[in-house]
Amino acid sequence: MNFTAIDFETANERRNSPCSIGIVVVKNGHVVEKIHHLIRPKEMRFMPINIGIHGIRPAVVENELEFDKVWEKIKHYFNGNLVIAHNASFDISVLRKTAELYDIDLPEFKYICTMKLSKNFYKGIENAKLNTVNDFLGYEFKHHDALYDALACSNILLNIAAELKCDDIDEISKLVGVSIGTVDGSEYKPSRIKGMTIKTSNRIYVPKKRSVFERLKADAYKNEVVVFTGRLDSMPRDEAMRLVRVLGGTTGSSVTRKTTILVTNMKDVKDLHREEMSTKLKRAVDLNAKGQNIRFLNEEEFLGIK
Repeated sequence: MNFTAIDFETANERRNSPCSIGIVVVKNGHVVEKIHHLIRPKEMRFMPINIGIHGIRPAVVENELEFDKVWEKIKHYFNGNLVIAHNASFDISVLRKTAELYDIDLPEFKYICTMKLSKNFYKGIENAKLNTVNDFLGYEFKHHDALYDALACSNILLNIAAELKCDDIDEISKLVGVSIGTVDGSEYKPSRIKGMTIKTSNRIYVPKKRSVFERLKADAYKNEVVVFTGRLDSMPRDEAMRLVRVLGGTTGSSVTRKTTILVTNMKDVKDLHREEMSTKLKRAVDLNAKGQNIRFLNEEEFLGIK
């Protein structure tokens, strides 16, 4: 089976702000190339929520090439090939919007979304997120690193192909009920869930990790006032807030003098510049400077994983 897996990370909410791309080339069912490029966005505006997801800060990319120069190095990976991505509507949109920004005429290629394939094929798992599906498949990777995410995306399609005993993407598309999208210059047809799912996986979902209730004491957050900033990978924020209350704590929507814990997806908080912090994080840092003791926990620490 031959394809190119891609993953973009962006600097802010605009789809034309890529700051990283990971590319994995698979030939005859084997990874033969792994490519990663940091990218300097045309608009050097990084949102704290984006930094919190991928950890890429302005200083990391300020001396890197912009996308038009990177494109010259990578465009042959797209031309006439099958391209795959997890939540491909995002990655293909980043490619198209950035190409439009730089007046780049995209080559013709087909693409398919492994998130949609996963949603139809793996019926036993709780969701079709990249990390959830790969945990189900027993594949560990560094999430939100563009190259490792592209590798994880490759792993999904290779597993589906192996279980179906089929390496023809047109046949896989029909069996799993996900259409193949196309890109050709400014022309675009999305990859969609379409038609009947004929084949589903025989794998049985068995949770590999202990539940949070097994890892943490029943009163783990007793007397704590917990506030969240940034997106969690493992659960929606309202679910995390309910978890705190079940474990004896209370939650707040903003950082105040009563806050004792701030759960943040930001990495290396002490090294962040102020403009790279969320409003809640700035407030917590300021209160700590005045003598308050707000603890900063990342998601894994909050869930008792480490």
